[in-house]
Amino acid sequence: MAEYIISVDLGTTSCKTVLFDTDFNVVATAKKDYGTEYPHAGWAEQPAYQWWRALKENTQAVIEKSSIDSSKIIAVGIDAFSTTVLPVDKEGDPLRPGLIWMDRRATKQAQWIADNLKNETWEINGNISDAGNIAPKIMWIKENEPTVYEKTHMFLHANGYLGYRLTGEYSMDLSEAGLSQMCNTKTGEYSDVLLDGCGIDRAKLPPIFNCTDIIGTVTAEAAAKTGLAEGTPVIAGSMDNVAAGLGAGVSKGGEVFISGGTVTTNNVCLSEPKYNKNLHVYPHIVPGRWITSGGVDFGGAGLKWFKELLEVESFAEIDALGDSSECAKSSIIFLPYMVGQRCPVWNDNTSGVLIGLKPTTTRQDLIRAFMEGTTYGSRHVLSIAEAEGVEIDRIKITGGSANSAKWVQIFSDVIGKPIDIPGAGDLPPLGIAIAAAYGVGAIKSFDEGIEKIAVRDSFTPDLTNHEYYTEMYSVFRNLYENIRGEYDSLAGIQKKFGKNII
Repeated sequence: MAEYIISVDLGTTSCKTVLFDTDFNVVATAKKDYGTEYPHAGWAEQPAYQWWRALKENTQAVIEKSSIDSSKIIAVGIDAFSTTVLPVDKEGDPLRPGLIWMDRRATKQAQWIADNLKNETWEINGNISDAGNIAPKIMWIKENEPTVYEKTHMFLHANGYLGYRLTGEYSMDLSEAGLSQMCNTKTGEYSDVLLDGCGIDRAKLPPIFNCTDIIGTVTAEAAAKTGLAEGTPVIAGSMDNVAAGLGAGVSKGGEVFISGGTVTTNNVCLSEPKYNKNLHVYPHIVPGRWITSGGVDFGGAGLKWFKELLEVESFAEIDALGDSSECAKSSIIFLPYMVGQRCPVWNDNTSGVLIGLKPTTTRQDLIRAFMEGTTYGSRHVLSIAEAEGVEIDRIKITGGSANSAKWVQIFSDVIGKPIDIPGAGDLPPLGIAIAAAYGVGAIKSFDEGIEKIAVRDSFTPDLTNHEYYTEMYSVFRNLYENIRGEYDSLAGIQKKFGKNII
């Protein structure tokens, strides 16, 4: 009798739910879009009701499309964007919208941690104190919304909230430990030193589970709302980035994957955690493995922005324009740091920069420049990992960028490494399906799931293009270093005059 797994992939702009069989073939999918609220400059919030509504509607849809008996679903796994803070009361109801990963309001609190906890944060957690992380955001709520803080029963991540709605159990998955700034990244446990230093009440934090642990089962109430069978196991899940890694087949030290979504994240799997102040580090889904990463925080989103600016209706048209562009025809450099940039730059004041525009510049040239700028950012991150002694032979790429052969070829040419595109679709849902299957014993090892992942295309670098891009990359890096002070000046001017500009 066939059995199935439900994967819920909660992204920044949409929730995708995928029904897999236990051979990890896609049986049915559903997707629901939603928006982000920006109440003030640097703030980014999402109301949690839209995540729960998306999960309910998508789950009902995939069960209906597939015509399966929901009792044959053996597990539910949820991955979500990281570093979200959602305070809920004793009934589990949200007290305010969630502060999502791109929210930067807690800059003052992050700096306070850096100034006052200093080496303790670094030695215990291994991550730079950053406004996007969990501890500074909780501190911001405590300082600026004290009533909310007092009423908070639990601070949850996005997937933890959905897990609660399904099971009635609170949880935090292990992959979130590093960017929480509240945990020992090596052990995956809360740190009393960091919690006391930040003034965060441990009683308001959920228990930490391994990503594949079963946190509970679907309640009768949740079953009635989703179409799932009461008693279906739900695993703790993970952040979307490590789910994408497992979905790409990355589970061993030295393996690399690039996740080219709204954020382009560049990830190296480690057999032991290495602390580098230029990069993030956090536990992988696979026990005894960690991911070190850095990103371009407006990677794929930059091309989406340009598409809307041109009033182009589809990405297919953008891709066609990119296909008709030529390497080295118009040597434009684009700094893709349009929304402030976390690692490896760590500068909230950055914005996008184009240099090299000429009267002959075309839309095709600009599209290529946007693609190239993101790939230069990826090369920067991977070069830091290589300087730490990591040997990179091949790279796997996932996400929206992997849907453009031109873009993947540019990645290969810029970085100078062969690149594989694994799987037949979105990989975070596949990764969390493998995790869920392992969690309920449907597979005995992660390799058993990984060996089912096919490679659908491969790319090798053009050596002439790589030589050109190596020189362009040098300009890319020098450009940022030469204007970093001007970013601060521009931010100061905006702060001084921005409110008066009509």
